[in-house]
Amino acid sequence: MDIESDTLEERRHPWSLRYIRLKAVVLLIRFFGLLSPLSEEKRPPLPPTFQRRLVRVASRQKGRSIKAHIYRSSSTSALNAPLPVHITWHGSGFVLPRFATDYAYVDHHLKQLGPDCILVDADYRKAPEHPFPAAVHDAIDVVNYILSQPHIYDVDRITLGGFSAGAGLALVVGAHFGPQRIAGVAALYPVVDFTVKPNDYPLQTKQHDSGVILPGWLTDYFIDAYVVRQEDKSHPLCSVKFADPASFPRLLIASGKADTLHTEAQELVSHLNDAGRTDARFISIDNEGHGFDKRPKCPESHQRTETLYHQLTEFIRLCWSATSAQ
Repeated sequence: MDIESDTLEERRHPWSLRYIRLKAVVLLIRFFGLLSPLSEEKRPPLPPTFQRRLVRVASRQKGRSIKAHIYRSSSTSALNAPLPVHITWHGSGFVLPRFATDYAYVDHHLKQLGPDCILVDADYRKAPEHPFPAAVHDAIDVVNYILSQPHIYDVDRITLGGFSAGAGLALVVGAHFGPQRIAGVAALYPVVDFTVKPNDYPLQTKQHDSGVILPGWLTDYFIDAYVVRQEDKSHPLCSVKFADPASFPRLLIASGKADTLHTEAQELVSHLNDAGRTDARFISIDNEGHGFDKRPKCPESHQRTETLYHQLTEFIRLCWSATSAQ
């Protein structure tokens, strides 16, 4: 495991008119819930025997903790041995408080992979109050929390995943720990390269049945809030594009063709394939924008969401099985 994150100091935005303006805009975005349609899901009842428990994971910073929901079955078969675990992080643009909003995915995951598994839905600090690498540190601390309890979690069968910003965290944390510790990463529409603005890439299509096409001004604010130092944009813990191809676990990335993050994610997988990583796969989804799975607007989007979630859970199952067979 790379220990660089343990010595990477946390950043702070200097007080200035620029920061005041940046924070004011972010506060307005939070207040008005500009992206709320992407996370307005009704919380379904948990599948039978599963229980949700809120835990506070100790942070590397003394006196603070990281919230996480742990989903686990209370059935007898699920209590006899350490269980495989999937850790997921929500989308946020690195600024929006969206912890515990991925209800539909959690429900699908538990139904398809349960009862003999554990799902951890973890929070992380948000910018601009806590810019890079604060969120990365929180995500790494959650993985270390899991690794510290081998009597509960099967530490040879840990997979990571997430959505948007959370998917980006899953990728950088997966590459940080490497395939020796992480069995696989399933990332939905992640950000992988902060050195290029998402809107600088041409869209594959503007046709989208659900989700949104993120406007450039909004992603610019997200990036400015998250990254303080320009040189950090090429750090592999910030832009996973710059990580060593050999450091990645088995990988599945998916994005809608009308998502401004589609091209950079596709290029990452192509880069890994060219480097000999045949276990990296990209799924391109027709006629869908960013966050399309959060609030499907038509039967076609519902079907694409169900198909994608099924592909994700089958990928996770494969990662767990492959590790068990070694």
